[in-house]
Amino acid sequence: MKAKRLLPLLMAAVMGASVLTGCGSIDKEAKGATLNGEEISLGFMNFMARYQQAVYDGYYSSMFGTDFWSQDLYGSGSDMETTVKQQVVDSIEVLYLLEDHMADYNVEITEEELSAMDEAAEQFMSDNSKAAIEQVGATKEYVKEMLRLYTIQAKMQDAIEAEVDTEVSDEEAAQKTFSYVRISKTTTTDADGNSVEYTDEEKEELKNTVDEYAAKAREDFDGAAQEAGYTVSSYSYGADESTFAEAVISQADEMTDGEVSGVLEDDNYYYIIRMDSTFDEEATATKKEKIVDQRKSDHYSEVCDGYKEEAAFEVNESEWKKVKFDDLFTIKQEEADSTDSTESE
Repeated sequence: MKAKRLLPLLMAAVMGASVLTGCGSIDKEAKGATLNGEEISLGFMNFMARYQQAVYDGYYSSMFGTDFWSQDLYGSGSDMETTVKQQVVDSIEVLYLLEDHMADYNVEITEEELSAMDEAAEQFMSDNSKAAIEQVGATKEYVKEMLRLYTIQAKMQDAIEAEVDTEVSDEEAAQKTFSYVRISKTTTTDADGNSVEYTDEEKEELKNTVDEYAAKAREDFDGAAQEAGYTVSSYSYGADESTFAEAVISQADEMTDGEVSGVLEDDNYYYIIRMDSTFDEEATATKKEKIVDQRKSDHYSEVCDGYKEEAAFEVNESEWKKVKFDDLFTIKQEEADSTDSTESE
């Protein structure tokens, strides 16, 4: 069950402060937000944000440097701190709204689960240094509340998604699969591994080479590719295809099992394809799973959006802006290395 996986994941995220500024500017008892007349403390919201920051610090700082919080990594027009803080606010709203609607789905939290959360929260507090605890703004109550809300969310999501129709027809999910060789019309790789543009003369030579390969491919598709040093890949698609080269898909739709095409092309590549299956049962089964997963995701989002539309939620912006990601966290290496085994347990 999803909720059970959260506990070891939390325990794997052991943090150590790199700059110990603490959270002195945060009044934990201040109002962070109001949801349907009920106050949410700034202290808890700060902890949720700083905990999320610690997770990001553990993954992103090594790739983007220690100043990545001021960068617009997603191209959204906002820096990472603004983006993640908004995600935290949205998450907190949804978490409490899901709690408010537990009775709609007969969802409950057992005393055994609450006891396990209490133990996990106690372990989290003892496993982390005092400096890291202060920096993340954690208390045992905040950690337990986060675990409780995420457990409710997991149970509610399961219950909401259970409403979805899981029947998918072969017609809706049908997948065709072809093998293909793709050859660049514009660039090649030189002896030093650099990409260089073809000259006009080389482009003409390439066209002749591709035509010769295509003729051999009709007799032995894989063997001809191996001889020419080309890579054979495969691709499955259905009626909703919109990604692969249009000329290739158009030709594939006209082919029968085992048939090999002539040279197909778009602006940048030549293609030669072999139709492997006009009805790939395995790919179709996988597509059915994806369709069901998408239905579940869409339904869960629709239900949560409906809750939000009916709710009165307001963030105390003057207090929320005091939450900053100026000081960074690190994850203890020995704990990070043991994540897999901990999750297995």
